[in-house]
Amino acid sequence: MVARGLPEGTLTFLLTDMVGSTKAWESDPNLMRDVMSEHDRIVSEIVGRHDGVLVESGREGDSVLAVFRRAADAATCALALERAFATGAWPPGEQVQIRIALHTGEAELREGHYHGPPLNRCARLLATCHGGQVLTTQATQQLLVDQLPAQATLWDLGNHRLKDLLRSEHVFQLVDVERPAEFPRIRSLPSELTNLPVQLTEFVGREEALRSLNELRRQARLLTLIGPGGVGKTRLALQLAAELTGDYRDGVWLVELGPVSDPGLVPQGVAHGLDLEEQAGRPLLDTLVERCRERRLLLVLDNCEHLVEASAELVERLLTNCREVSIVATSREPLKLSGEQVWPVPALTRAEAVRLFAERAARHAPGFRVSVGSSLLVAEICERLDDLPLAIELAAARLPLLPLEEIAKRLESRFALLTGGSRTASARQRTLQGVVEWSHELLTEDEKLVFRRLAVFAGRFALADSEAVCADETLPAGAVLELVSRLSDKSLLMTTDGQCRMLVTIREYGLQRLGEAGEADALRRRLGFHLLGLAQARQAGELASWLDRLESLHEDVQAVIRWSVDNDPELGMRLADAMSTFWQLRRHTAEPRQLVEALLENGDVDSPLWPRLEELAGAFAYLQGDFDAARDRLEAALRAGRARADAALVVRVLNRTGLLAVARGDRGAARATLEEALALARELGDQQEEANSLHQLGLLVGTRGDLASAASMLEQSIDLRIKLGRRDETSVSLTFLAFNLLHSGERERAREYIKESLEIGRALNDRRTAWSLDVLACLSALDGQPEQALRLAGAGAAMHDSIGNRPSANWQALTAPMLDSARAALGQEAADAAWRAGRALNFDEAMTLALAAVGAGTPSG
Repeated sequence: MVARGLPEGTLTFLLTDMVGSTKAWESDPNLMRDVMSEHDRIVSEIVGRHDGVLVESGREGDSVLAVFRRAADAATCALALERAFATGAWPPGEQVQIRIALHTGEAELREGHYHGPPLNRCARLLATCHGGQVLTTQATQQLLVDQLPAQATLWDLGNHRLKDLLRSEHVFQLVDVERPAEFPRIRSLPSELTNLPVQLTEFVGREEALRSLNELRRQARLLTLIGPGGVGKTRLALQLAAELTGDYRDGVWLVELGPVSDPGLVPQGVAHGLDLEEQAGRPLLDTLVERCRERRLLLVLDNCEHLVEASAELVERLLTNCREVSIVATSREPLKLSGEQVWPVPALTRAEAVRLFAERAARHAPGFRVSVGSSLLVAEICERLDDLPLAIELAAARLPLLPLEEIAKRLESRFALLTGGSRTASARQRTLQGVVEWSHELLTEDEKLVFRRLAVFAGRFALADSEAVCADETLPAGAVLELVSRLSDKSLLMTTDGQCRMLVTIREYGLQRLGEAGEADALRRRLGFHLLGLAQARQAGELASWLDRLESLHEDVQAVIRWSVDNDPELGMRLADAMSTFWQLRRHTAEPRQLVEALLENGDVDSPLWPRLEELAGAFAYLQGDFDAARDRLEAALRAGRARADAALVVRVLNRTGLLAVARGDRGAARATLEEALALARELGDQQEEANSLHQLGLLVGTRGDLASAASMLEQSIDLRIKLGRRDETSVSLTFLAFNLLHSGERERAREYIKESLEIGRALNDRRTAWSLDVLACLSALDGQPEQALRLAGAGAAMHDSIGNRPSANWQALTAPMLDSARAALGQEAADAAWRAGRALNFDEAMTLALAAVGAGTPSG
């Protein structure tokens, strides 16, 4: 019977699995569809007849899960199922067998799914069954002893180790006395052919990693798991090995190299793991090769990094001479052997990290659960710990003493907090600092130098950045590449698409070393000047690449400016001034505004940069809608600019002041201010600011209905920028020119301009493209495409929201008639659906929709 409301409490779980179904599906899919239909009919009928409930959420392929309140009902059902399948009317030549496992326990029911150890134990028991066999755990057997089904008995199969489970299981076979059958030994873990330690804690997550590794080890006999300390290499390797014990007739053997300090003793370490004694007068490596030559076994070499050359030599010798030996190694760097498959162990996913924290915390603080209220805080703790398993386990161990909020607060000093690991772990694994120190002590002096200097980078960086910041008279720039490569090999740097970064935990240790070396301020200053050079290196026509380059280093820009507030305000002001255009185009406002305000509090009021920072602070206040603060800052900047005869600054401030007047509804003042700015820009010959003034004046006069003058000014602005080689800065002017043309009835010219605006906006990743979407929505409405018009309008509204922009009432009044006609054409329900669909699009999706529409001439929905 299908679930009518799943029961809770202590239940007996029945799991079934069809034997050989995968091969059958591959050979004859049509036949298997008929077989599975009959399979499902039999199972549903018999489970329902015996008061069981089928759990649809527990079904995977041909495996079926059912639950029973009484163990006797489950046992009777299991026997009935085996009889039905043994006597079923199957297609000629087909004999369908199922295997069944029973276990009784209390599982947690959440959202239609059962969770917890009872279900895991039942599944692991099922994996040991043969076709036609019914197995039960001792928990179920004890309930059946006095109420066995008629014509049934139990055979004691003894104690067995089940994969992944810490506690062995006393297994029984439920036997139909009318059809007794003997089977080979069940497929439990071998009791002798492995020295893998029994794990005392649950293995959490990594399911996809295990699947990938299982596939890779079939393709390569040497699989090396690499990663930084604490990422979980050893535990993952042991879990993989435990799942493979049945695949190697001569066993799976762990060799712990961590305690071995002498490279010459690596063979002894392996011999110890294999319980092999030295032979007098014969090299031990020869004895190892001879022992392994005809054997099919798996060696797990754990912690090779401090003995990497000796480990590589031994591995190469074994793999070359022993064809059926496979090796899984863990190390912080590859062995660099031919045929080696390197697999970087990633940090946990955020969901896995939270699960691990919850599981380990519950061991230290019984009753702890991650609630709706605490889930965000636990996720924040995991994020700040780089989702590293060891760090998470150490943090969870603090829970009995410290509440979650205090743990999060104390992560500012994580190395002091995260101590007190397992007493049985090696000393270097008991604290987070010990893990990182182990890696650091294995570095050469040059590697240590570059490691600590690279810690100055707060985010991602490219090789060119590392060369510019790390090199000096003691370290030639040409040597940095090799050293960065080595640090990446040793898992102290994460490298993706030519960009490097340090995990926060490793970087904090590097910063400690940088401070101890007395280099911290010098390196931050050097990084600041490097970033200043990049910010000042903008070339005409290369706006997109300039923006992307600074975006990749933006964390470092913010970090350097924060440091400079108290240590070098002049450098901070120079860098902030150079970042002005980037911040405004990429709509970074809140954090930069705070930084600029802090620089103004600490900086030198006599600095020539002071008025420029006042103007920048005013610009950010304007962008955040804080118009009073914007007015005060801009007035102060204008006074200082005039007093110091800084005409270029005066033009910038006047243009910004004109924008502020427009926002406050004072169009007369706005026009006068912008015209003053235009005249001064022309007097100075500053064509860039002239283009800015013309653009703002064009927008202003357009709102007053003078479309011809507006179009003329916008076209002049565009022409000037093109003359300066800055076509990639014309996007917004093109958008509003297109809107003017639209109102003048010149749709095709408007379409041409809006297409170019969209292409520029996409290249720049510029969210101001929201205005282009608004205009294209109006164009689509006029073209008779109401659904597309409203999808585009919804996408534009979402993009405006993403940058905190609120189109003025005047703009809404200009666009509303066209969009209202689209709504009327669709009807309220369809119009709302199209709008919502547009709002759900991300930037790239919105750009794809818009460019497809405008590129089609007359757009189609």
